[in-house]
Amino acid sequence: MIGGGIIGLAIAWRLARAGLSVAVLEKDRVGRQASWAAAGVLAAGSWQRRDPLVGFQRKSLRMYPLFCAELAEVSGIDPEYVNCGSVELLCDEQKFRMAQAEVDAAQAFLDAKGEPVLRLLSPREVAEIEPGLTGEILGAKFCTFNSQVRNPRLLRALAAAAEKAGARLMEGCAATALRRTGDRVTGAAGTDGDWGAPYTILCAGAWSSRLDESLGKRMRVYPVRGQIALVQAVPGLLRHIVKHRKSYLVPRRDGLVVAGSTEEHDSGFDSAVTAEGLGRILAMTQRMAPPLAGARFVQGWAGLRPATPDRRPCIGPVPGFEGLLVATGHFRTGLGLAPLTAEVIADLVLRGRTDHEVATFRADRMPADAETQ
Repeated sequence: MIGGGIIGLAIAWRLARAGLSVAVLEKDRVGRQASWAAAGVLAAGSWQRRDPLVGFQRKSLRMYPLFCAELAEVSGIDPEYVNCGSVELLCDEQKFRMAQAEVDAAQAFLDAKGEPVLRLLSPREVAEIEPGLTGEILGAKFCTFNSQVRNPRLLRALAAAAEKAGARLMEGCAATALRRTGDRVTGAAGTDGDWGAPYTILCAGAWSSRLDESLGKRMRVYPVRGQIALVQAVPGLLRHIVKHRKSYLVPRRDGLVVAGSTEEHDSGFDSAVTAEGLGRILAMTQRMAPPLAGARFVQGWAGLRPATPDRRPCIGPVPGFEGLLVATGHFRTGLGLAPLTAEVIADLVLRGRTDHEVATFRADRMPADAETQ
């Protein structure tokens, strides 16, 4: 297996639990790239959408409570999964009208209490559940389905669980090329030698298209930098994920608040943190939640999200590369899609098929020179 992020570790754990011999080649430390840099938001997307990706995403998110409970039991590390819900601020008439249409569309989706997962709140109702937010709003969307997980803890739990099940996590071992015999992939060449395997699973995130030139011509995955800031507030100041457009605040149990994020499509493989990026994040943080203006800045970081031109991940076999399975290109949904992606890949390895619909995620569905958006 090539790549030890959230996707790679989740797959490794499933396959090792099934009794397979698993080695994960990771050029850095496992779980230290985009997975570590994420904010831990587990969101369902717009409830007006009915496309295969959002269906796949919601199915995966429903797996999360059991996924994290099993990890906590096996590893002894609590991933801190919290079904906290989210409040999305609406600041103009057009967004408010669009929100009402989405609330109407969400009536068919019920939460654990049998209530619609989405409802529209007035400014007064917003102030009742989140008194620290800005009052300059027309209302907010309140979604009870959305959750969060503390992703560094989740990654540590996955790594511990995978190793306990027998997987070998080869840190500092970069895969440099695919080993091939004709159209069959027989393993990978790495900095610590060659690795042979009946199945090679590629989940190297933003670097996935760079490993093999011919594969890169079929599968376009590229990096998008996302910068994030962390501030220390009083525990309980915020109780829900707070969203506004592409910005968000994620409150942790201990009062830390993750604030993000930028979306930089021209960053290349530069994961530097910039004054401009953090400045925009912190300015939006204060506008969304004015009491956070006095919060202590802790640190900032950046990660390289693996994107594809159509924003859909690549999951499954690749024609012309027998023995290779890919699980990459998850962009901003890698954490949320990890449980179901791991199940699909495990199905393909163990049974040679999966009952989940993944045709829309074919790796070779677009040429390598497809335009990015």
